[in-house]
Amino acid sequence: MKFISLTSMIVSVAVMAGVATAYNPIGQSCDTPGGFGCSQDASVNGGNAFIYECASTDEFVYVAGCACPTCCEATTGGAFCT
Repeated sequence: MKFISLTSMIVSVAVMAGVATAYNPIGQSCDTPGGFGCSQDASVNGGNAFIYECASTDEFVYVAGCACPTCCEATTGGAFCT
């Protein structure tokens, strides 16, 4: 349980800072429909960063892939590839 809490906290901090981090939220539950974020995981988009969204189904979904592992930025207005 501590691992999940620590992982969630690290991801939250990384998203607030606008930095992609090695984490794959796709398919996991969420509670902020319409919220966007950046992430990077070896199993998604060839290891490059990607944008995900909290869909209306309360699950994170893949939105778009970026060109490199650190080419994604999340802001209060959304997320975009850099």
